[in-house]
Amino acid sequence: MSRAAPIVVGLALLCLTGCVSASVPWRHPTLPREQWGQDYSSCRRQAERDTGWREDDNASASPFREYDRQRAKRQADGSLALCMTDLGYVPASRGDQPERR
Repeated sequence: MSRAAPIVVGLALLCLTGCVSASVPWRHPTLPREQWGQDYSSCRRQAERDTGWREDDNASASPFREYDRQRAKRQADGSLALCMTDLGYVPASRGDQPERR
């Protein structure tokens, strides 16, 4: 194994961490950005457990199966949103706008 391999692995992990935190569609006014991704992942896992939704679940050719998947997806999205708002987060589109006084 070359001496550059640990550096490459470290850089890859750093890039992935940056992508995850940048893609969180929620913002919190007082918590540090590092916490946002952790809370979002936790809420998403809880929503998936509660609703049975899995992003990587391959839908069969049945239209009824796809309907059930879409319904579970909507329920998971709603559960995720409730979890995040309960933690004090706001959607990024609203949270990024300056407050009007």
